[in-house]
Amino acid sequence: MPFDVIVIGGGPAGATAAMYLGKSGKRVLLVDKVAFPRDKTCGDAQGRKAAAIMKELGIYEEYTKLPGQEIYGITLSSPNGMQVELDVESRNNPAPGYVHKRMVFDNFLFQSAKKWAETRVFEVTDLVVEEGTVRGVVGVNENGETETIRAGLVLAADGALSIVARKFGFNKNPPEHFIAALRAYYKNVDGMTDRIEIHMIKSLIPGYFWVFPLPNREANVGLGMVINDMNKKKINLKEAMLAELKENPLFKERFKNARLDGEIRAWNLPLASYHRTCYGSGFLVLGDAASLIDPLSGEGVGTAMISGRVAALVTIEALQKNDFSERFLKKYDAMLWDVIGDEIRADYRLQRLGTMFPHLIDRVVEKALKDEGFRKKLESKLPYTGGRHDLGEHDFIFELDPSLDWKQVGLEA
Repeated sequence: MPFDVIVIGGGPAGATAAMYLGKSGKRVLLVDKVAFPRDKTCGDAQGRKAAAIMKELGIYEEYTKLPGQEIYGITLSSPNGMQVELDVESRNNPAPGYVHKRMVFDNFLFQSAKKWAETRVFEVTDLVVEEGTVRGVVGVNENGETETIRAGLVLAADGALSIVARKFGFNKNPPEHFIAALRAYYKNVDGMTDRIEIHMIKSLIPGYFWVFPLPNREANVGLGMVINDMNKKKINLKEAMLAELKENPLFKERFKNARLDGEIRAWNLPLASYHRTCYGSGFLVLGDAASLIDPLSGEGVGTAMISGRVAALVTIEALQKNDFSERFLKKYDAMLWDVIGDEIRADYRLQRLGTMFPHLIDRVVEKALKDEGFRKKLESKLPYTGGRHDLGEHDFIFELDPSLDWKQVGLEA
């Protein structure tokens, strides 16, 4: 058998897994249906989780030299239009986050993975399944020929429309655990800083509007909403985004001379608040294919790369023991959720709180504007700091509104 592992999909999850496996001496084939560089519809932000993985892989210094924008904070606006600027990192330290276009970032990871794995343009169309165990892949190579490739284990990092997740029925999130999102690039945007912008617009709650800075007055602008809420409110996301840019006081002057660069692109994000099965006999499912998108921020790069690391660790052990059974590979699910579970559960609770009690967002921003001590406390718990799980706890919410019925949101008073 020429390969120990076949990794389907060269994005952050797949490239990360391939690097860890290749560095451990395993024979890895990394396949993707298109050649890199290629675009991926996304908000383009990467934070501390991704940075930690890249530091471990020894590629972080190269990463910081990519064309993009260092991020040192967040501008947060509330449904009533108040806005506060929050710093989340001392500027004496490395930037806690970056905004890099996925065309650039994913290609960097893929080229890094090529040093440790064989890569091919290959579109997987089916799996080799023998006696209930996945033994390889069937697909179309770059010459247009159908080919079968076998391996000890298959890692599926083939995105939200994963052929592997579909084949085994792992792809059916309820609409309350799916986000629909739009992304556009705008040039000549005024008022850009080294902060990402999160705008909780009243008509779009519990969705949010973002403006993420890129160099040379360019911005990644987008809007995301839980599909269930979007359908209930009968919102057309494209119309809503364009209307906000034209009419909302927070944006209309800043975007008055801005120019749309390319198309407004849409995609769906399966949320980790719905814990999917992500393993089976002979295979593991990673990243978006495993529904690992953060339910609050919509960010998926960090959790995808974590899943790549964990999948590689479990795969190495499976190869050592020659055990590719579903029973053994269940370890991947346990290890992965050990790492990401607390934050995912906390962020889902925050999403629910924002949906049920949108006035809390107004109170957060208002209090941060008036009370420096509270603002500092909030800064310590925001993305890139690792303390966000505290935001949904009783003590923090009680400080905002002591009258809430905690049982409605699964919290005890």
